[in-house]
Amino acid sequence: MRSTQPAPAGSKQSFMSEIALFRHGEDLQLVLGDRTIGDYRVHDDSIDAVNTPKPYFHPLRTLGGHVISGFAPPDHPWHHGLQFAMPRVGAHNMWGGGTYFGPERGYVVADDHGQIRHESWTEIDTTAGRFTHRIGWLDSEGTVLLREVRSHRLRLLRVQDVEGWLLQLDTVLTNATDQQLRLETPAQRGRPDGGYGGWFLRFAEGFGATRLTGDGEPVTASGVSATTLIIDGRIASGESVTVGLHQGPATNPGSRRFLYRFDPFPLAGFAVAYDEGLSLEAGESMTLSHRIACFDGSINPELVCDVLEH
Repeated sequence: MRSTQPAPAGSKQSFMSEIALFRHGEDLQLVLGDRTIGDYRVHDDSIDAVNTPKPYFHPLRTLGGHVISGFAPPDHPWHHGLQFAMPRVGAHNMWGGGTYFGPERGYVVADDHGQIRHESWTEIDTTAGRFTHRIGWLDSEGTVLLREVRSHRLRLLRVQDVEGWLLQLDTVLTNATDQQLRLETPAQRGRPDGGYGGWFLRFAEGFGATRLTGDGEPVTASGVSATTLIIDGRIASGESVTVGLHQGPATNPGSRRFLYRFDPFPLAGFAVAYDEGLSLEAGESMTLSHRIACFDGSINPELVCDVLEH
């Protein structure tokens, strides 16, 4: 396994090309040149069991230093920056907070919370900007439901004269039980636009959107089917930020939809189980691949789509 050490005092880094992944215990700090993009926390004792402990990215920043992610806001303390999780794995809540039991009962906090636990790093490669680890999805009694090999890759992007970053997720989930597992969302229990689950970004407080486009067309409602969603956003202080979400490049099972909210709180995510949920037979594996890009400023969505797809 390859890792990095901080650059010696007085050394020079080229912002155009240098990626650094600094270890702090088991956690990572992501750096492009002299700009800290974010932290990847794989273990956090401050997260209560009811909020489903899980690895997460926070804070995530633009290259200009603006924080775009929010962590454990009072309205949803189980929203942890940029996270990968599912509301239901079998009979277990792997998201946090209340479990949705249908339109009549709504959300109820039940004793069904699991955790998504980092096990070990298998690769930390600064040259490639790639970091990979093994993860176990455990029920409330510690039984492994899913085994996961999760890999991320960080790289620099350029659209015309504007620089930004791209973070890619490639993950393989394997059913570790001896029976079928269903991966589901509140949508399968009747909640309108309740298909959240998968890679999911809780934006910083005050983040808003002035325009959304899906595959080049205007988007006016959550749940949109698209390969790429571009958010022309504004942070609380008013500066423009462009965020792009791309399905792929690997073939993904399930829905190719996006879910978002900006009022009363801001979030966006890949909704892989939006329609009918997903199933894994005993021992079966599933691969998901997604990309998120971030730029300072309001960037032409067609140009952002182009760099996300290559």
